[in-house]
Amino acid sequence: MLHSILNIKSVKPYTITIEFDNGEIKTINLEMKLREWSQSPESKFKYLIDPGNFIEVSVEPELHTICWKNGIDLCPDVLYAMG
Repeated sequence: MLHSILNIKSVKPYTITIEFDNGEIKTINLEMKLREWSQSPESKFKYLIDPGNFIEVSVEPELHTICWKNGIDLCPDVLYAMG
């Protein structure tokens, strides 16, 4: 099933609570994945290790997922499965 993100309910460093289009609300802790994804020197995910940058997440209206101003967005289906 394809999912869309409607709303961000809350954001703490590395943890996001989001509302999906089916009405479910899930809390996802991304800390371990961000640390894994930021291992290479050129990784854009290093930007999100800074809690101040992480909490600047928003919903991308065309893709219906979460994104950050450095261009990172995450697949809503992956987030749904992680929640």
